[in-house]
Amino acid sequence: MTIPLNPQPAMPGPAFQGLPLDTACAQAAAFANVIRETESVALAQAVGRCLAQDVVARRACPDRDLSAMDGYAVATACNLGAGTHLKIEGRIAAGDVAESLADGTAARIFTGAAIPAGAGAVVMQEHAKRDGAFVILERPVAMGENIRRRAEDVAPGDLLLREGQRLNARGVAIVAAQGIDRLVVRRPVRVAILSTGNELCHAQGDCVPATGALDSNRPMLLALAAAQGLTAADAGCVPDDPSALADHLRRLAERCDLIVTTGGASVGEEDHSATALRLAGGTGATLKMALKPGKPVIVGRIGAATYLGLPGNPLAALVSWSLLGNAVFARLEGRAVTRQPGCPMPIRLALRRKPGRTEFIPARIHGGPGGLELELLAGNSARLRPLLDADGFVELPETLTEAQPGHRLAFHPFERQFAV
Repeated sequence: MTIPLNPQPAMPGPAFQGLPLDTACAQAAAFANVIRETESVALAQAVGRCLAQDVVARRACPDRDLSAMDGYAVATACNLGAGTHLKIEGRIAAGDVAESLADGTAARIFTGAAIPAGAGAVVMQEHAKRDGAFVILERPVAMGENIRRRAEDVAPGDLLLREGQRLNARGVAIVAAQGIDRLVVRRPVRVAILSTGNELCHAQGDCVPATGALDSNRPMLLALAAAQGLTAADAGCVPDDPSALADHLRRLAERCDLIVTTGGASVGEEDHSATALRLAGGTGATLKMALKPGKPVIVGRIGAATYLGLPGNPLAALVSWSLLGNAVFARLEGRAVTRQPGCPMPIRLALRRKPGRTEFIPARIHGGPGGLELELLAGNSARLRPLLDADGFVELPETLTEAQPGHRLAFHPFERQFAV
């Protein structure tokens, strides 16, 4: 079975004339200014925040030589061949102060305990036999065996985290191990999400209007912005009136770093985003990308605020947000503007398509006889259900015309794309 992803035959033809995605992302990011305001916050409150300073190690980790195993610490000068008898002098648990170890002796030691002075190795308990006050080695032991050396993980002065990185749980662990309880971070990006369109309406409790379309873009983008650690404000909905939209944009630009609208980004008679941007005193550009789904996207600036006008189609808005929105967020936070590479995974069924644009299609992960594979959820790009059923997006290169089962394509999991 082959999935036709559009009605056109899969044959070479004139390429869609549009911007490459990396170029479009760079152009969108160029309208954003790095946020310079910073604040010092407790480590627990810094998760998901963007670091405003490098984090450098203050102390060695581990801060002393430690046992890597439960067993016996043996003296350096001992003959450590199989059959060696060593008198046991003491017991050392993690946190104990270890006494020096004399020649010809051993000490019972446990994982994480400090290596006593005079000890040169730790014999695993599985490789030794206890005989009263003595331990008998059952195999030769090399010097340094089963010892975690001081600073083998982190040395004082090591660069741990760079300015511009977002702090995640792994970063928290290494910072906490340094005894650092506060970090300097940039203040959160302030973003306003605004819908446009005469057709949009809202349910009031159980009462759903008889006409119009319920707005799903704004709630979706607000949820995504919050998940990405942004300070997101619901700016409501504006009808298809360029003057009214311009008034909203001017007011929002006074208190936001980024204004995002959905709808009205194309060139039809009812598409007013570009006009409203100009009436609001802003400057910008229309990015016509070699992308599907996605109509043109408006990018610009009003005063110090960046403007991003996304398509009204929900799937197109989501894809544009994940590409251009993430590029703008990265620039605002002082991070490198780079697009995440996908994870190559095999597809379950063959596909045919018209080339010319990079395409993002919802996909679901399946377990097959040969391992994990992807099922592409083809359909109308205005549908929301495929997003609910999907685990992420498959990226189809603009030159791809067809692919057979097992062909590997770049997969972008939703968790990596959108979660902090």
